[in-house]
Amino acid sequence: MNAASTYTLPFPLGSRYILTAVLSETADTVLYAARQNDMSRDVVVESLRPEAMEDHMKVQCFLETARAQSCMSGGPIASSLELFYAEDTWHLARERIEGDPLDVMVAEGRKLPAFAVCELMQMLCRICICMDIEGIAGANFLMQHVYYMAPGFRLRNPAMGGERTRTISRRVLTTAAADLLQLVDEASPHAAELCDILRRMHYPSNWTPLSPLHYDEDLVRLQERYFNFPTA
Repeated sequence: MNAASTYTLPFPLGSRYILTAVLSETADTVLYAARQNDMSRDVVVESLRPEAMEDHMKVQCFLETARAQSCMSGGPIASSLELFYAEDTWHLARERIEGDPLDVMVAEGRKLPAFAVCELMQMLCRICICMDIEGIAGANFLMQHVYYMAPGFRLRNPAMGGERTRTISRRVLTTAAADLLQLVDEASPHAAELCDILRRMHYPSNWTPLSPLHYDEDLVRLQERYFNFPTA
């Protein structure tokens, strides 16, 4: 069953949401654009396919991921709004992020000042540190999951169900460092210093278990030099 045949759109889901369009899909889930009627706002709703409800492990994975994401909502991470059951399956309503996805910005050849990319890398370091401490499993870094909204960023919630692996923070940050190099405006202040940090982060040989903390400290020092006063 494909996403289009799951529901005839627009589709009223429960008493609060109207599904309006399919945004993306996997073998087990469909992500919809939706309208939350009682709050008069646009959201996204991730729905577990009805056929996936027949597999207990898939249901548990969906529910564990929803609960993990509720723990990571807030700050730059998009909010989880509601986990609910309707039409014989589970659904997770989340904030709909506005802004420009970073993969689109790269494809268009757009650049960001070094300070903005530095700020984003600090966010990613601190998210990894938090998830390491809490033992929350997470997805790999993808440029299309980060949105630029001047003057800041919003990120899709990276939390997942399951156990956190020891190497996930390294994979997330080394991937992010390589990908974000493409966005740095090399003519902006401190671009050379930031690019040096990103290149060091990209090589696994430079990593220890405390690397997210050490790189966060490097980025904070760079940010302080940019402003010429402490940021904390």
